[in-house]
Amino acid sequence: MIKNKYQSLTGLLAGSLFLALLIAFVPEKHQNSSVDDEWIHYGHDASNNKFSPLSIINTQNVSQLKEVWNYQDSKDGSSILFNPLIVKGRMFAFMPSDKLVALNPETGKLIWEFFPDSTDVSTWTRGVTFHPGKNGRPDALLFVFGSTLYSVDASTGKLIKDFGDQGKVDFYTGLSVEPSMKKRVHVTANAPGVIYGDYFIVGCKVPDELPSTSGDIRAFNVNTGKLEWVFHTIPREGEFGYTTWPKNARQKNGGANCWGGMALDEKLGIVYVPTASPSFDFYGADREGENLFANCLLALDAKTGKRIWHFQTTHHDLWDRDNGSPPNLVQVKHDGKLIDGVALVTKMGYVFMFDRKTGKPLFPINEVAVPTKSEMPGEKPWPTQPIPSKPAPFSRQGFKPEYFSTISPEVTQFIKDQIAENKYNTGIYEPPSLHGSLVVPAAHGGANWGGASFNPNTGVMFVNAIDMPWFLQLKDIKSLKKDNAESGENLFKMYCSSCHGADQKGTNFGPDISLKVKSYVRENLENFIKKGAEPMPSFQHLPQQQIDAITAFLKGIDEVADNGKTSDGDESATKEPYGFSGYEFFKDPNGIPAIKPPFATLNAIDLNSGEILWQVPLGVDKKLEAKGIKNSGIFTRGGGIATAGGLIIIGATVDQMFRVFDQKTGKILWEKELPGSATAVPSTYSIGKKQYITVAVSPNPGKGYYGGYITFSLE
Repeated sequence: MIKNKYQSLTGLLAGSLFLALLIAFVPEKHQNSSVDDEWIHYGHDASNNKFSPLSIINTQNVSQLKEVWNYQDSKDGSSILFNPLIVKGRMFAFMPSDKLVALNPETGKLIWEFFPDSTDVSTWTRGVTFHPGKNGRPDALLFVFGSTLYSVDASTGKLIKDFGDQGKVDFYTGLSVEPSMKKRVHVTANAPGVIYGDYFIVGCKVPDELPSTSGDIRAFNVNTGKLEWVFHTIPREGEFGYTTWPKNARQKNGGANCWGGMALDEKLGIVYVPTASPSFDFYGADREGENLFANCLLALDAKTGKRIWHFQTTHHDLWDRDNGSPPNLVQVKHDGKLIDGVALVTKMGYVFMFDRKTGKPLFPINEVAVPTKSEMPGEKPWPTQPIPSKPAPFSRQGFKPEYFSTISPEVTQFIKDQIAENKYNTGIYEPPSLHGSLVVPAAHGGANWGGASFNPNTGVMFVNAIDMPWFLQLKDIKSLKKDNAESGENLFKMYCSSCHGADQKGTNFGPDISLKVKSYVRENLENFIKKGAEPMPSFQHLPQQQIDAITAFLKGIDEVADNGKTSDGDESATKEPYGFSGYEFFKDPNGIPAIKPPFATLNAIDLNSGEILWQVPLGVDKKLEAKGIKNSGIFTRGGGIATAGGLIIIGATVDQMFRVFDQKTGKILWEKELPGSATAVPSTYSIGKKQYITVAVSPNPGKGYYGGYITFSLE
């Protein structure tokens, strides 16, 4: 494009020649595309605001949305939580069968496909990072699958051979994991990184249980794959924050990783990184102290990795209160001034807001005294926790009597009796125990990895949240072997059926695994059970004998013969004293969450004033609807996007619906039942004068749907 109309004739001719060459290589309908027309980053742009300035589809015409193409996988696979990119006339997406594809975004036709060569079955990825080529280098797609970082040519789907070792980098590079421990300390990434100059900055996913490793933040050179810098999230001796842990914590503890995604202010050269809880999540006697930089929002110099400022949202986390949502870079009006801020939504249902440069809170944050009495040996809970004064929490705080389900008098009494008989804790910061707690918000959220969208034109943030009580109980590891004589079927019912159902066909909280587990290689299935895959926890704390029995049951193998497999581990392989009961919601005798609806909400929050503008139920529990209870809300995974057309576009709910809401009122303007759950963040883009909306849809074996991407537009 010619930028200066007064260029010389020579410049014009040169510009014309360049334009002619450009036209030869760009499809006609995409020659006039711009950043606004495309979806170049996870969450649209580096601010992670999940906002599109497109308004072709708007509140007046969205009711006319129709499906225009559907690209489905060719075989069954895992759930997909992927936010597709649309760049330079191509859509880049990840399929349930673990392949990366390039599609024509207008028709859904396949252009190329790339199969990662990792055999790790526990990877799930939410996005890839696009890097525009320069100086003769091709456009690149960078992503992690298993424990390998790949660089793929966006034009051809081939590895870029001069990146790392033939297009790949060992993702353990720069981390404190001995080669002998790699099989036990699994490292991957399920959120894409960001690009600053020639640096690819990325977090990682490490085990929540021990053994683990410090989830350090790293920058790799986008051209060579060379490690450029590392920020130690569990500090080394002499580094700031080292004294907030016991000595040599890096050798013992782990976690404090970024698995939720990050945001980048390219002008300031600052990358904003949310971090997770320390490992082990629920017992911290071996990590006395505040535990910096776990549970933090970090502002790092994107060029050097040096800390600029930080804020810790949970001290000495005992509840798995990871900062799993990517931050939003926002501009808000406070005290009559426009401020460049960064906002972070959390599992607790809080919104923390800071000045982007200094880290100064935009609304006061109070350190509030919390319970410190723990029955667990050696545990020392931190005496205060930070709670923002504004905005108000968008999720209920604590499992209070006024929140107990009133679906029937018998159910209400059941809840009261359970709490009284078992002496369950019900507060938001009461330490975990062997007798158990009922926790609201749960480890699932509040907000989770779907994060929030933000309309910069109005200053309003939109976030979906879960409001369901979670049963959390610590387990003495040595006591687990008492169940070694149980059958694989009974063990599956004990540990797995609350999510996957006793028939393995799934519930509102977990997918149908009845067919796919049969296709896994036995060793891969065993590794999957041990390592887990968010939100499924790791079960490596179980005795090997029980893992063998569950694996044999799922594979339909005789547990005695088991193809020569012997179960010689009657105790857990972990040396840790305690495990936990898993991520199981507290339900009434009918299997319904034991809390008043709604179980999930969509919220609009004015970040200028700090006020919640509206809150509406998100999703429908069909069991309750059959009983005459409508707008119940239902479990959500994923998030929504906002547009200049006044829309919030969101799937996320496990009721398999795709919905569009009015930003002003929270009213549903359009909804469509899908063949599977759209538990991902959608994308929107335009080609010519037509706007499209695409969302990933997970497999649904019951309907014969293999999963893929469905795209909508106006008639």
